[in-house]
Amino acid sequence: MLVGDLAIALNLLSIAVLAFAISVVLLCISFRAILNRLAHFTFGLRKAILWAWVSAPWWIAAGCVAVLWPSLSDIFAATWLSGLAHWHHVDLFSFTSWHAITLFSAAAYATWSIARNVFYRRKQASAMTALLSLSDIKPETTTEQSRYYSLALSIPTAFTAGLIRPRIYVTTALQQQVNPQQLDIIVRHEMAHVAARDPLFKTVFAALACFYPAGIARGLITQFTLLTEQIADHAATDAYDNLDVAQTLIDVARLQRNLNFGNKSPHCDGVASYFGNDQTSVRVQCLINPALSTSRSAIVLALLLFSCSPLLVASTVDSLHHFIETFITH
Repeated sequence: MLVGDLAIALNLLSIAVLAFAISVVLLCISFRAILNRLAHFTFGLRKAILWAWVSAPWWIAAGCVAVLWPSLSDIFAATWLSGLAHWHHVDLFSFTSWHAITLFSAAAYATWSIARNVFYRRKQASAMTALLSLSDIKPETTTEQSRYYSLALSIPTAFTAGLIRPRIYVTTALQQQVNPQQLDIIVRHEMAHVAARDPLFKTVFAALACFYPAGIARGLITQFTLLTEQIADHAATDAYDNLDVAQTLIDVARLQRNLNFGNKSPHCDGVASYFGNDQTSVRVQCLINPALSTSRSAIVLALLLFSCSPLLVASTVDSLHHFIETFITH
């Protein structure tokens, strides 16, 4: 049995674990409803929603800890906050209680998830390093003076790789199959990935998503990848017509399909952003009919939902805590 500040810290950690788990469950339940509406929002709002969504369990857990913090409860003891959520005996912690079991289980799961994610990312990085080290690489420029690196490979693709110093690579097979304008469109698309540091942020996003169930994590990563590709497509339209960019996407996708690109591509998706490799039909449709604006009511509703979620989850955690303690001793 622990008493004092250390016990308070451990109990607050158990609160955070419960809040994290509850928020993951609630977010998974509402995932499909939000997913179906994402395409109607502008790029900026979609990016904000996806980042808020994938990181929500973390900041909701932190918000619940703040709501149930003992000193805060003392300050607001006579207000609605203490009625919303409160925690008895927060200064006592027993290693044989369900709080301890919750903490140990969460620590084991977090360790396993982090180790699995690190192993997977290192495997991808090793595959990319091997690919680049075994290929002849030469610096090149397009007719419009856009810079890239030519990669001597028989696979028709272009991608941006590198977490800290991203670079653009276009294979010789793709260079030989496209015209100068299409090559410049492809490189401008990849330059947008470099400017946005997409390989790095895709890795961070995937690391946060790994704490969701596998199906939900894949859906989040797919939506984020699609968004980064659509933003890069839109960047290319600063110099070219939307239809030219769309036609380039179609031509590259058709070329890759004819050569069975999916089975030949290296397994480096998590550390690179590929041109023409992610939901081509959706991207083409977005180029032809771009989203013009997002209603203010949708923005206000999203802000209210996310701002109120820590309080709602804190109340749920408090109810679950008292429900469990009706059957299990503290």
